[in-house]
Amino acid sequence: MVFSAYSHPGKVRKNNEDYFFIPTAGAQVKNLMMVADGMGGHNAGDVASRMVVEAIVEYYSKNSHKVMSIEQARDLVLKSIQHANGRVYNQSRTVDAYKGMGTTLTLAYFFDHRVCIGHVGDSRAYLIRHRSVSKITRDHSLVQELLEKGKITQEEMDSHPQKNIITRALGTAEEVAVDYYEVELEDNDIIVLCTDGLSNHVDLNKNVDLFYSTESLDEITSSLGEMALEAGGADNVTVVMAKYSCATEKR
Repeated sequence: MVFSAYSHPGKVRKNNEDYFFIPTAGAQVKNLMMVADGMGGHNAGDVASRMVVEAIVEYYSKNSHKVMSIEQARDLVLKSIQHANGRVYNQSRTVDAYKGMGTTLTLAYFFDHRVCIGHVGDSRAYLIRHRSVSKITRDHSLVQELLEKGKITQEEMDSHPQKNIITRALGTAEEVAVDYYEVELEDNDIIVLCTDGLSNHVDLNKNVDLFYSTESLDEITSSLGEMALEAGGADNVTVVMAKYSCATEKR
């Protein structure tokens, strides 16, 4: 596995309320990456996104060595997210400045030639395979619900005044409903996770050739981030990626 990440506060906001994780050389937790897009007044969004990511990394460091089957991998994904949700929820109830804070989360855990995705909110996971882009996750957003009910079109969805309203987030209730997805991986698959600061500005389908260029993964993530900034950069922009190789997969 090769991992890469890019995060930028954007051109409008002073703070970056996005937070992410990819494994570094000395990291205790391997085969895991995630993005979180925080929300809430003052600095509460920063706190929520960082708290969720750090709580999940801590949970994996204590429990991932016990995972021996894909069923256990699924349980690890779901339990780690509930654990992080509880931590943010409790903090939001005990500290006035953090009241009502929450965050999106999209997580990818690689195990036994598969990727296990845990998802809450409107950050996204994509699969890049055979020069095509597939969106894995479903947005938990008002405009997604309106689209599915036939009340707006895809074109109207992209410019809707309420497109930033999410219908599900971590930390806003004692428990959270988590969407889970599982994908069997093929050699050279790329998994992309991003916050809406990227997906609102950059159409991955129109830029699929970038993933098959001679550029490194780091150069690709940077190029995508810079495209989002050039297209407006109205929000924080975060994208993380992993490229899968059968030859280097380890249990």
